[in-house]
Amino acid sequence: MRNLFKMLFVVFAIPIVNANIAWAQSANLKVVFIRHAEKPVKGDNLTCQGYNRSVKLPAVIIGKFGVPAYTYVPTLGIGEVTKHARMFETIVPLAAKYNLTINSARTEKDTAGVAADIKTKSGIVLVAWNHKTIAAIIRNLGVKDESLVWPDDDYDTIWIVSFKNGVALLTRDKENINPGTDCNF
Repeated sequence: MRNLFKMLFVVFAIPIVNANIAWAQSANLKVVFIRHAEKPVKGDNLTCQGYNRSVKLPAVIIGKFGVPAYTYVPTLGIGEVTKHARMFETIVPLAAKYNLTINSARTEKDTAGVAADIKTKSGIVLVAWNHKTIAAIIRNLGVKDESLVWPDDDYDTIWIVSFKNGVALLTRDKENINPGTDCNF
């Protein structure tokens, strides 16, 4: 009989402990979304203005959120054009300064996959993504707002998803970076 009680305790206690651990992780999770920096009318890389934003970005991210535990960008496309290079270029100065690993395992359109990866993390997660698909990632994280739209001309906004009592909450902030248009090199 004693063994039966022990076995029942283990069977029922482990799922409860696991559920509490998962909730504690999400309560500690904060996901910071930025758009890539300024781009040219035609081409795949940043403009000088975008480059200037990217080198000022580390101070903003660290000042507002601390050093990210994880960073995500879409998989780089290779071939005649380098698709998604701007997202990578935007966070390279931050990654270089703080020796961060950049996760580029997911394609731009795999919003459910990147959200699922993020949900397994804790701490600060920085996501530099295409502004047209950021909202889908946020919805996959559990934010219920169906009206999310990132304006095409907005390179300065930050969207932050945090979790309270297991509920995903979205807040907005600004980088407040006004980068010059000249390249100083």
